[in-house]
Formats: sequence, C-alpha cells, structure tokens
Amino acid sequence: MTHSNNVVQLSFAFDGAPREVSRLRGWSYLLAESVAFKKDVPHSIRMQKPSEEDVPGWISRLIMSGQCKTIYVENLALDDQQRVVIQQLCRRYAVSVVNLRVTNDEQNSEMKNVVTGPW
Repeated sequence: MTHSNNVVQLSFAFDGAPREVSRLRGWSYLLAESVAFKKDVPHSIRMQKPSEEDVPGWISRLIMSGQCKTIYVENLALDDQQRVVIQQLCRRYAVSVVNLRVTNDEQNSEMKNVVTGPW
C-alpha cells in the first residue's frame, strides 16, 4: 500500500489570488477530505468537509462570520442558485471561495492526489 502525503501549500501569491479588500488579516479555511494546509501556513484552519448538501450552508456561515478572507473547498459542487448566493456573499464580505479539484488517478501514480484550481 502506498502512503501519500496529501499536503498542499496555498500561501503563495498567484494570478487570481484573493485580494484583501477591507481586512489586513483574515482566516483561510480549508474544507477537505484528503488535503491539508502545510503546518506553517499562518491564519489557516482545516475542517473536515461536511456532506455535500451541508457544504453551501457551511460556506455561507463562514463568510458571514466576518472573520475569513478565503475559503478553499475540495471538489466543490454547487447548483446555480447556491452559486449565486455564495457569489453575492463573497462580494458583500470581501471573501474568496476557491474550488480545489483533487484527482486520485489510480492508473498513474505520479498524478496521485494532485490539486488543480482555476488560478
């Protein structure tokens, strides 16, 4: 059995990176099943991803808490109505939500636990 690390470094700047609008600092949340922040990423919290039907509610509550700047979600799936509501909240609270598409390709061990995103 092969053991993989499942750690992703998300604290670097990249094109499309969340812009800090009104807060100098805020928390970054990761809702995930198989990936985690690197241990030395400041102001970050990893939470076990809830069931798919609960994810939009969790995201909404995290945004409205006023304490976060970025929410990373592993394999985020929203319907059109949920997407519109989340986008409106993101604009109102200056929060970015990033979908991390994690693929585990059993055929290609080099591509195991690769995180891809729209950045």
